[in-house]
Amino acid sequence: MSDEDLEALDEEFLYHLNRGADCLTKGESEPARAALQRALELRPKDAKALGLLGQSLYKLGRFDEAVEVYGRLVDETPVEAAARVNLGLAALKARRYPQAVRQLEITLDLNPGHKKAMGYLGLAWLEQGDPARAKEWFARAESDQMVAKCDELLEHAHPPARAEETTAPVEPAPTVRSQAAASAPAPPAASVPSLATFGAGRLVGLESRAPFVVNRGLLSVAVDREALSRADGLIAVRGAVRIAHEMKHFRGRPTEKTFGEGSRRMLRVSGAGTLLYRASGAHFSPIELEGQSAYFREEAVFAFEGAVAFENGRLASNVGADLHLVHLRGPGRALLVTLGEVAAVDVDKESPLRVPAAVLVGWTGTMTPKMVPLIEQTSAGSEAPPREPIVVELTGEGRALLDEGAA
Repeated sequence: MSDEDLEALDEEFLYHLNRGADCLTKGESEPARAALQRALELRPKDAKALGLLGQSLYKLGRFDEAVEVYGRLVDETPVEAAARVNLGLAALKARRYPQAVRQLEITLDLNPGHKKAMGYLGLAWLEQGDPARAKEWFARAESDQMVAKCDELLEHAHPPARAEETTAPVEPAPTVRSQAAASAPAPPAASVPSLATFGAGRLVGLESRAPFVVNRGLLSVAVDREALSRADGLIAVRGAVRIAHEMKHFRGRPTEKTFGEGSRRMLRVSGAGTLLYRASGAHFSPIELEGQSAYFREEAVFAFEGAVAFENGRLASNVGADLHLVHLRGPGRALLVTLGEVAAVDVDKESPLRVPAAVLVGWTGTMTPKMVPLIEQTSAGSEAPPREPIVVELTGEGRALLDEGAA
């Protein structure tokens, strides 16, 4: 295809995208849907077009179709909380209650303080006839009106009423302006859930095409042909996969040393399936390398796709323990594991950066690392000097990634 053809396609895509957005602003949902559908035919994975199309379908009351579109958006942006809120709300309106609960719980795994997700989760449980569980989420969402409604239902042991538009506990997600409307009355609440309800409320979604998903305190790692992932915290393996210990690589060739030790060993998984891990107590950050390269502290790399090339290394130290590193490069996605959120700090030639080894996650750019003491000794004496903290000094140009929870 020529450059002229590509430019024409880009212009057509932008025309339909902008037309769809304008129509939504004017309240013209059907023309918006048609324009956005055409935009997605030109770029099927465009996140903005998917979000706007989902909004138009929601406004038209075509909730099952909205669920399908928002599901595609979540596949493209698996760690975007707003996309999952919209998917959960659409599933709620489509009366797909287990799916709504699952997506809203994933949202809260990604963003534990998301008030809208808490309110919608309360509605999902209320629609399923469980005002006790609904009350917990309405309380967290600080929706006193809905808490009182649940108290009334629990006191009189009546079937829960519809969640009417006028009693919706929170405003809808940013890309959905309509309120969560009512559905059919749910059956009476039961003090003990049935086996089917018990299982449905705890169902872990393993069908996502995204390589890394956190749900209900569990991490799923999808395997498509090949992936590398840690053994630590593994609780289940689904699918036809073959698992072997991975060895460290040096200068493009495997060595005789294992990649990681003990329960932290890296596994090479081949085939098609899913690995399920305990995720509590850790913070996971998926990243797309996009052909770039980066150096990471070995302990900070939990998993990566088989298309990602890697090489192990070691930063020798004369003042403390050596720092084990792994160099990742090429196309594909990786998953970092840290104690807290990851922060980024730019480094230039004039301003070297010193970071405690345990806080350093990794770095990109052309930088030289060195292990040094944080505090230099300025006095001498007969007694041994106190042991000073050891840090990694980065000089050059690039960006360092830091683990806020390790400080």
